[in-house]
Amino acid sequence: MKKWLSLILVAVLTLSLLAGCAAKTADQPAASTDTAADTTPADTAATETAEPAADGKVLKIGISWAHCNDALFYSWRDGLKKVLDETCKDHGYDSVTWVDVVSGDDTAKQASDISDLVTQGCDAIIAYAFDNQAIASSAKEVEDAGIPFILWDRDMAEGASPAADLFVGLDTYNQAYLAGKAFFQDLKDKGVEATDIISIMGATNDNNALNRQKGFEDAAAEFGLTIAQTVPSDWDAEKALTGFSAAFQAHPDCNVVLIASDFIVTAVQTVLEANDAWYTNTEEGHVWICSQDGFPTGVKFMQEGYMDYSGMYNVDGMCENFANAVYDLIDGTYTGEAKLYTDPMVVAAADINNLDLWGAHYMEEAA
Repeated sequence: MKKWLSLILVAVLTLSLLAGCAAKTADQPAASTDTAADTTPADTAATETAEPAADGKVLKIGISWAHCNDALFYSWRDGLKKVLDETCKDHGYDSVTWVDVVSGDDTAKQASDISDLVTQGCDAIIAYAFDNQAIASSAKEVEDAGIPFILWDRDMAEGASPAADLFVGLDTYNQAYLAGKAFFQDLKDKGVEATDIISIMGATNDNNALNRQKGFEDAAAEFGLTIAQTVPSDWDAEKALTGFSAAFQAHPDCNVVLIASDFIVTAVQTVLEANDAWYTNTEEGHVWICSQDGFPTGVKFMQEGYMDYSGMYNVDGMCENFANAVYDLIDGTYTGEAKLYTDPMVVAAADINNLDLWGAHYMEEAA
């Protein structure tokens, strides 16, 4: 009898412990799967989702980034998510699920990432391509799956096939041409004679970089000016530093610098400081600078008077162009242009504090 009583007592205690564990688990909050608001993708694969309400119709968007490691990419990511969250209900969706993947500038991995997005059943796939020629094979795969394929900011190489269903980007020729034209007009109005202009361009195999260089050249030509030396940077700050240092030594009278993107403006700062030429636009010896993009560092230098003009990304305009097309692409009813270009925001240092600029919103991240 004592043996049976002992066994019964052990069983009761075991059931009590199990019940206690179950109650504790039920009291703990469920892990959130909505990381869109607090996760910053790095150059590794990452997935972000937002779970829908029960029985809700979900819009599933896949994004393949070649890289996503600076303020402009964070701004694009946040802007795309914001605009679709705001518009999805107008098109019959209750929520948006986002799947972000980052290839780390690896062509093969980006192709694999896009294949995974196809397998996951995304309603549309966006890609910021690392290799604008190789991305055509992914376009073919996505097309065969009947999913709209949108290229973001970096278009497919000329002649590559099949084309994406849509390209959304900035008009990068106008970015440099319009900013350069306003810049050179301002110098003329101030009575500044441009001497030995140096242009720091991006990568020679990047259409955006080539467009910006051509825009700067055409703007200069309208004022009877020529660029004394062009320095390729391959979008690398160290290469920009080395190239600009040599160019400035070759052209010590240079008083105008054109920059393809102000994320490399610190390379210009380093060289000018080393040559006693880093002064604000209210000081004697100032070197006049026109740049592109509107990165936080560029905004800061314009606020301080070291940089004078910039052709900045209109992030909101790009995101709105995407939202205006993507629903019809998914429905198969899109009849708009295959390439949607947004004009830049041409900003002078004198107006920098009066405008709502994407770079100003990412100062902390940049710091």
